[in-house]
Amino acid sequence: MLDYPSKSTHPDTEVQKRLSSAYELFEKGEIEEAKKLLLTNLEEGCIESSVLLGAILADGSETDRKRSIELFRLASDEDSPTGSRNLAYCYAIGLNIEKDKKKAAELYIKSALLGNVKSACNIGVMLDYGNGVKKDYKEAFEWYTKSAEGGYTRGMTNLGEYYLWGRGTPKDVDKAIYWLEKSGSPRAIFRLSEIYLDEEGYVDRAKGLEYLKQSAEKGHSRSMIRYANIIEESDPQAARGFLEKAAAKGNRDAIAELEKRGLPVPECTRKKRSS
Repeated sequence: MLDYPSKSTHPDTEVQKRLSSAYELFEKGEIEEAKKLLLTNLEEGCIESSVLLGAILADGSETDRKRSIELFRLASDEDSPTGSRNLAYCYAIGLNIEKDKKKAAELYIKSALLGNVKSACNIGVMLDYGNGVKKDYKEAFEWYTKSAEGGYTRGMTNLGEYYLWGRGTPKDVDKAIYWLEKSGSPRAIFRLSEIYLDEEGYVDRAKGLEYLKQSAEKGHSRSMIRYANIIEESDPQAARGFLEKAAAKGNRDAIAELEKRGLPVPECTRKKRSS
């Protein structure tokens, strides 16, 4: 996802106010008014305004889309962490520019080194899967650590999983629990449920089921499926509801579970990414 900066580091307070106002207008859907303020700020050399305007233009006309890339590149050349991250994202998925995973990785690293904790997580994921770079769990662990210690929730979750699996670092379930609890994301809560339901030396079924229920209620597909299978006998209606929600998100396992039970499969509601 693109980042939409709402604050400026520009020394002029009027420039700062215009960016904040532009962001608020954008949030309200008053796009043209937001653009006017951002264009004024561009004349004052506000890099964050370049990034925000680029993000706004990314879904516009063909001319707007080209301008979006130009603005991200301008910000990246000025060592903007957010501008570099947005440009990396565009390269990573081929948004308004030819897909280039290697270039995306280079830009994510640049952004991360400039202090962007989201980018630190992004490059960690690329190293995790060997996506655009050579797979390297140890290096991915290092980037996830930077991201987690910087306060990014997804980085905390990924770091917790690495400690849990002993990937890129010796297995340490206690550290896994620390980072997963600190994250609190639906996926992190699901991993906590796995620890307390399955991990030798940590099994606490009541605690595990509570975590699993929490994650399922937050919409985590794998949690919904596992929890549905556990409660099916005691509460078949609730179990069906969880499976239907997971199936509606496109989860194939949930779809298979409904079909196995002879139940109708809801239409997938997952939004497709625009090209």
